[in-house]
Amino acid sequence: MKNILITGASDGIGAALAKRYASPTTRLILLARNEKKLVAVAHDCKKKQSAALTYRIDVTDTQALQNLISEIDAEYPIDLVICNAGVTSIIPKGGEAESWQAICSVIDTNVYGVLATLNPLIDKLRERQHGQIAIISSLAAHYGMPISPVYCASKSAVKGYGQALRGWLKADGIGVSVVYPGFVKSSLSDQFYSDKPFMISPERAADIIVSGIEKNKASISFPFPLNFGIWTLSLLPSFLADWIMRKLYGVKKS
Repeated sequence: MKNILITGASDGIGAALAKRYASPTTRLILLARNEKKLVAVAHDCKKKQSAALTYRIDVTDTQALQNLISEIDAEYPIDLVICNAGVTSIIPKGGEAESWQAICSVIDTNVYGVLATLNPLIDKLRERQHGQIAIISSLAAHYGMPISPVYCASKSAVKGYGQALRGWLKADGIGVSVVYPGFVKSSLSDQFYSDKPFMISPERAADIIVSGIEKNKASISFPFPLNFGIWTLSLLPSFLADWIMRKLYGVKKS
């Protein structure tokens, strides 16, 4: 059986990916904080005759996470790991800075959570000369949104990490894909009070991601109108690009 580990599997893209991969030939290893939602996702996967194991854990507990993943891999050698767990932080409508607590929560989850998920697996994958890694970044990694500075910083960090891993691990037969979603309907996107152009469903996002991973694409970026627009911003004079971003994703003061 193909062993697939997904973090943040209880909601949004993570849950949709679990259901998309569910089949009689896959064993899904699902990690998340919300045990009730996680069990419900696993139940849906089992309806498709997929083996589904659930583990309630917070990826910010990095030592416990590394220990757990090492134990899982020893019993079920991982073929594909998808680092999906993530949180966001939004500038309050009053315009004040993000709280230090919010900053730490985002960095601990979105950056250290990814590093702690992959660190115990990389040498094991290299020994087996086989496997795939997918890291969920964001289109916000390409050009920061004024509404969410720390979130953008965290996604830029894992973008760089994933790109470096791909170059390092290619010789060991390991594929690495960095995923750059735009707005995907979820509890995370619901926190944005700005416009959310071209927002898609988690199921549509999962279809795109799975297809990209199967092709071992270095970059999986979507939806097209938005990713093209973000890429274009990098070619514009900074004063114009900044003006556009403030209009689209500026802080809306109450």
